[in-house]
Amino acid sequence: MAEDAKQEKEILAELKKDFPLTKESLKEIDLSQFSSLHRSEHFRVTYAWKFTSFLQRVYFVKYRNSHKTTTTPSQADLTLPADTTVKYAGIYVKFDQPMPDFIIRANTQGDKFLNLYFPNSVKVKTVPAFNHKYILESEEAGTIEQVIGVELFNTMLNAGDVNVEVKDNKCFIYGLKPFGYNYARLLISIAEDVIKRNVGQPDMVTE
Repeated sequence: MAEDAKQEKEILAELKKDFPLTKESLKEIDLSQFSSLHRSEHFRVTYAWKFTSFLQRVYFVKYRNSHKTTTTPSQADLTLPADTTVKYAGIYVKFDQPMPDFIIRANTQGDKFLNLYFPNSVKVKTVPAFNHKYILESEEAGTIEQVIGVELFNTMLNAGDVNVEVKDNKCFIYGLKPFGYNYARLLISIAEDVIKRNVGQPDMVTE
């Protein structure tokens, strides 16, 4: 446990070199509205930091969740007890401008027909390969692809398993892999792309 805590501190220290962070109250973080995030009885947000280099309210969130609730069957270590908890990270965004609701869900089963089970699934035409790796859900089928943009679709395509959900003008970007430096950087990169798509808002403060 002491070794894990030391490693966490080292990861956060590296992130703070690249992105200024200040400690934030957990009261600012509400993940209950995101239906794509499956929370086990052991789910708990443990820490939150606010990015000071973004114009919008953007937070780095660390949380615990059940290993088998969060991890895909192909990745799960079946020798672990069902109540084993693992540390994960995500990016929580509060948009200043209106943003339509949508979910980008990792197709962890690799099933090209899985989107048939989701009534609001949308086929992405500009980046067809995206449809094999992810499922896009939205009630704004006619416009959501333009809102999200090709850049974000391509970023997601090159990423590992990541989920993005926008609900009620808030967004949560989270991975299906345990907390680590490179994966945290990837989530931040995706957050930058999402923020760019928020109407009329630059992504970060410029000098």
